[in-house]
Amino acid sequence: MKKRLTLLVFLLITLNSFAQNEHKHVKLTEEKKGKRLSLYATNTDSLSYDIFLKVDTKDFRRSSTRPILRNITPNSKIKLLTLIQLNGTEGKYNTTFIVNEVAYAIEVEKDHEGLDFKIDEALKDKKVTLYTKNDCLICPDTKRILNNNKIAFTEYNIDKDSTNYLKIIKDFKSNTNKNFDNKIPVLKVDTAIYNNIESVEDFITALREAFN
Repeated sequence: MKKRLTLLVFLLITLNSFAQNEHKHVKLTEEKKGKRLSLYATNTDSLSYDIFLKVDTKDFRRSSTRPILRNITPNSKIKLLTLIQLNGTEGKYNTTFIVNEVAYAIEVEKDHEGLDFKIDEALKDKKVTLYTKNDCLICPDTKRILNNNKIAFTEYNIDKDSTNYLKIIKDFKSNTNKNFDNKIPVLKVDTAIYNNIESVEDFITALREAFN
């Protein structure tokens, strides 16, 4: 179990260290009352995210020195850690705060029954096609997102069969004046084609647009 946790932490840091403290929706905030300093993760998005937090300090007492791995639910503010400042110290600390982009999942608030019904009907009616390739880094995550949210789709791996990919390029150019970006993955929902997907966040944005 310890080895698996270490590997997960390593992957989080390797894949997402660029996002530290710069995420669009998830922020690390602090609240201080006297000697007590509480750290919170605030999520302003309608999606949930996994976060990694590590605190390094000699000025505070902590309940645990282990890194924190938590899922931050949509539109929430969750306390992650409380620090108690030691007497005679300046109160300095350093954090490693990473938002794991791979944690994206489409979620609908349970109390919005009308929205739930609308989304469900849209998923039944729309035809979803995903174009992937063997060396695509985010393709496994895009497929996971579709499967986890019960979105039926047809996958074409262009390394194995490029015929359908060439056809979609032709269809795209005949129906729009825009340039076709030769990037993978490509998402097609009914007749709408999304071919400028460079991250999981881009993929989620395309899905939101397609199913609105």
